[in-house]
Amino acid sequence: MCGAINNVSDFPLLDPLLGLAGYSEAEIRSVLNKRECRPTDDVLALVPTKQGPRLMAATWWLKLDPDTLLPDTRWNTFNCRSGQILKSPLHQMAPKSYRAVVITDGFYEWQPRYSGGRLYSDLSAEERQHLPRPQSKQRHWIHRPGELMLLGALCKHWLDAEGNPKVSVGVITLPPHPAFLDVHAKSFPLVLRPDELEDWMNPRLRHEQFESLFVQTEVRVDVEVQAINDQEFDLIPEEPLILRAPQV
Repeated sequence: MCGAINNVSDFPLLDPLLGLAGYSEAEIRSVLNKRECRPTDDVLALVPTKQGPRLMAATWWLKLDPDTLLPDTRWNTFNCRSGQILKSPLHQMAPKSYRAVVITDGFYEWQPRYSGGRLYSDLSAEERQHLPRPQSKQRHWIHRPGELMLLGALCKHWLDAEGNPKVSVGVITLPPHPAFLDVHAKSFPLVLRPDELEDWMNPRLRHEQFESLFVQTEVRVDVEVQAINDQEFDLIPEEPLILRAPQV
C-alpha cells in the first residue's frame, strides 16, 4: 500500500474537519480537482503547524531533495513502515517527521492474478516465498462508503529558497490484514478513527505513545474492498466483494 489514492470528490464530506483545522478553500479545491493521486502527486493532508492543525496540499513522498524540494526518488518514502517509525533515522533527521493525516475517499490496490486464475491464497508456501509473475492485475477500491478514510501519516516541513513553506507526507503502513492478502499481501495502511485525531495531531505527544497503533493487524473501521473498472472507475458487479471488514 498504497498503489494510489482516491481523492475526496464531495467537498461537504470535509465538513467535520473544517472546524478542527485552518484551511484555504482554494488550495483544497486545487488538490481535489484530480480523482486519482499517485506517489509524488499532491494530496490533501491534515498537518501540524505552529498555529495548529491545517488542511493543505502535501507532496506524497516524505523525503524531498533539500536543494530542489522535489521527491528524492533514491528512496521509496511515499509509505512509511510502522515497524521503522521508532527506529529509522529518516524520521529524526532534519526536518524532523511529525504525525499527519492523509485525507482520502479510499485507496486503490491492484490484485495480482496468477496462472489458472489463482489468487495469493491459492499459491503454495514455496510460491509465496518467490512470487510468480502475475498474468493480470485487477484494480480494487478500498473505501468507507459515504465516509472519509483517514490515513495515518508522517510529514516533514520544508522551506524553499524564498522561504515559502512546503510539506511532504508518507502514509504509515501496517502488516497485512489476513482477509486482505488476495488483494495486497504486503501491507495495509493505518486507518485512524475520527476520535483519535486530537491526540494524533498533538505534536507534543511522542511517537512512542502511539506504539499500539503501529502493531495493529485488524482493520478498526468499516471498509469495503470492491473490484472496479480501470478506466471509468465503475464497480464491476460480477466481481465478488473481497472484504467487508467490521469495526473492531
